[in-house]
Amino acid sequence: MNINIEKLLNELTAYGEQPQKIIILKQAEKSLGINKMISLITKLMQWHKKVMLWSKKSIDNPNEQVYNKDYYQPISAVIEDYKGLFENCPELSELYELKNDKIYLNSSLTGQEKQEVLNYVDENYKIVRHSYGRKS
Repeated sequence: MNINIEKLLNELTAYGEQPQKIIILKQAEKSLGINKMISLITKLMQWHKKVMLWSKKSIDNPNEQVYNKDYYQPISAVIEDYKGLFENCPELSELYELKNDKIYLNSSLTGQEKQEVLNYVDENYKIVRHSYGRKS
C-alpha cells in the first residue's frame, strides 16, 4: 500500500477514538470542527466496514437502496460538508473520488489496492459510540 494512503488511513481509522497528533486532517478539522469531522469520518469508515461484512458473508446483492459496495452515497444534508472535507484535505483525493455527490475509492487504485484499503479499515477501525448528551 502507498505510504501516503497508509498514513491517511491511520488518521481516518483513529480519528475521534483517542487523542493523537492529527497532521493530514488538521486543516479540515479547523475548518469544519471536530464534531462534524467525527460524523463525516465515522460514516465513511462504517461504509468500508459494511463492504467487508458483505464480502465475508458472501452476500452478492446487498440492499443497494441502503448501502452500495461500489460507492458511499451521503445524504443530501451532508454533501456540502463532504465537499468541504475534500477541499480542506486534498490528500483524500489519493484515496477517494467525490463525484456526482457520491464517494468512490479512487479509480486509479488497483483491485488489490482497494482490497488492502478495505482490509486495513476492517482491522484498524473500531466503531466508537459517541454520546452527545445534555449537561445538567
